[in-house]
Amino acid sequence: MECYTTTTDLYEATYYYLNACELVEITGTKVNGKITCELTFSKPDISELQLTYIRGNATVNILHFRRAYGQIAAWVMKAKKEFKSKPPSEGGK
Repeated sequence: MECYTTTTDLYEATYYYLNACELVEITGTKVNGKITCELTFSKPDISELQLTYIRGNATVNILHFRRAYGQIAAWVMKAKKEFKSKPPSEGGK
């Protein structure tokens, strides 16, 4: 059974991505005039990964993390540009 979690934290998102979680959606919400993106990931055991991250026990290969973080950040920047160009009725989620 697939489980889902959503985060706005790019470090947390990168951790999920490096642990074979699937990025299923990026949504944008305007907050104080800026767009905040939420990334939704899925994987059957994602709650275990989430607990590991929250408890401060996450470990990664730093080189892989740097590269994956760059990819996640690029996707978020692209999503923000797309949300900015949409009319207000479409720009939310």
